[in-house]
Amino acid sequence: MNHPFSLTAVSTVTNRLKDANIHYASGGSGLLYSLGLTEQVRDWDITTDAPIEAVVNALQGIHWTQALSGDYPFASSYRISILHNTLPIDLIGSFAIYSEAGLCRLPSHSAAVWEQIPMGSPEIWAVAYSLMNRQDKAFKLFAYLQAHGANHERIHQLLQEPLPKPLQSKLLTLLPSSE
Repeated sequence: MNHPFSLTAVSTVTNRLKDANIHYASGGSGLLYSLGLTEQVRDWDITTDAPIEAVVNALQGIHWTQALSGDYPFASSYRISILHNTLPIDLIGSFAIYSEAGLCRLPSHSAAVWEQIPMGSPEIWAVAYSLMNRQDKAFKLFAYLQAHGANHERIHQLLQEPLPKPLQSKLLTLLPSSE
């Protein structure tokens, strides 16, 4: 399939992670693109629950910088940025975002493989975008989940996190009424 961007840089990074047996998943605009929910990939957001030392070892020979994981509400353990002449890549360790109810941990789960890249959970990214107040992207993912079905185990896992009540209610609509 032809894309308006190159997968070379992200494939190099993901192959390094794979070779080091580091579980990861691509989210953000890459996930939205893979689901047909956007026509543009702004950057690659790759989440992992691996310790930074393991990721740094896997990236030997690749130029990277450690960046702030972001201002509040972001609370991930680390963020490694790889600037490339195509699309920037951010490796996010132990993805987490504060909500009004507390710290929400968003584990790195892959839901599918697209172009040989494990793609993140739409359920997790719908919650992440909601917590980031990026409602247009959250809406697209929630609509996708309504149309295609949600992973019930993932929904139950997310409901264990301190989420705002309206977001909890939205997640509950993705479960059958018998649950």
